[in-house]
Amino acid sequence: MTKLTHAALAAAVFVGSAMIAGAQSTKGLFVGIQYAGSSLDVKSAAQKLDFGSGFGLHAGLGLSHNLSVLANFDRSVLTGNTTGASVTVSQYDALLRLSVLDAGSPVRVFVTAGATARSANAGRDFDEIAPTGGAGAQVFLSSKLALHGTALWTFGKLTQAGQISNSTPGQYESTQTRIQAGVSLYPFGH
Repeated sequence: MTKLTHAALAAAVFVGSAMIAGAQSTKGLFVGIQYAGSSLDVKSAAQKLDFGSGFGLHAGLGLSHNLSVLANFDRSVLTGNTTGASVTVSQYDALLRLSVLDAGSPVRVFVTAGATARSANAGRDFDEIAPTGGAGAQVFLSSKLALHGTALWTFGKLTQAGQISNSTPGQYESTQTRIQAGVSLYPFGH
């Protein structure tokens, strides 16, 4: 079988499973894991960082069929494009997630917003808690299992950034883009 055939078969299984799953509720406790990818643009930094990947964990509580609160952690390793030195960036998010598609569907499209605390390498912290926003989709494969994909953007000031800059530690405007793809378990799903 070719790669195209494999991709078509995987898509058919994915869509078919979602159709069989029917309407699912996002109300209640959920936990999960995800692949996490990240890029960081630091203005005035002498060295730029390439896109890096890593992992993440999340836990949340669906307050209603459309509104959830979510605690998220993810970590990515980014590489400097001139020196090859790596920087580990960790994010701790507190987010609200609002479904914008009908609750009667196994596919949920959502927007999310909240705050993110970030750190780089050995405790070199980003200054202040930065605002984060994004969007994503969730596809229920059963009443207890859902696949999700999310894109997040975080804006803020980076301090003590000597690890990713050749200049003296100080404050730098930064924009971070993250993608997540993973699975969520709703242990009490119905």
